[in-house]
Amino acid sequence: MKKLIFFISIFAYGQSIIPIKSYFGLNAGINYSIFDPVDEGGNYSGTGLGAGMSLGLEVLNLLCLQVSPSFRTTSFNRTIVNAKMGANYKNFYLPFEFLLKAGMMPVVSPYLGLGIAENYQLSGEAYLENISTNIEDLENDTYFLCLLGTEIKLIKLKISPNFRFGYNLTADDPDTQNRSEKNYEFDFTLGFYYSP
Repeated sequence: MKKLIFFISIFAYGQSIIPIKSYFGLNAGINYSIFDPVDEGGNYSGTGLGAGMSLGLEVLNLLCLQVSPSFRTTSFNRTIVNAKMGANYKNFYLPFEFLLKAGMMPVVSPYLGLGIAENYQLSGEAYLENISTNIEDLENDTYFLCLLGTEIKLIKLKISPNFRFGYNLTADDPDTQNRSEKNYEFDFTLGFYYSP
């Protein structure tokens, strides 16, 4: 029991020495996705929109752990022999990001980050020209993330534009023979955060 009280005391003392701040807010952005099915028809690509919220913990204004659940759309299309084909999805996107910030700068602080994200397809629609059908076999994917962004600090408010690159770690289609499909995405997001 004495050891437990000792460790709780040390942790509480560390909390008072090392400033840890929390923040929360809303974000919205646009994404551009590329899917390479490794066939003769070329890549599928398209844009989508997203909106969600972010929660984060900052240590010393330098290190940050952030989670940003959001709902977003993704789109993939291509044209083969003058016929446009593709698919549109609605997704729940859940990224966990570790950020390294230049937090000691007074007003504007750039940051770099790495992370992992889960993308859950909620619904999908495939189309060929004017004929569309619902997609029944929806997928969940895991992405590796790299981030580059900046924070503009206004007292307790922060505005944060960022650019995110995502590489799909689970893009391989198990129904194909060679299983070498690739999926990349580029996101631009603008966030508005409050730090109490």
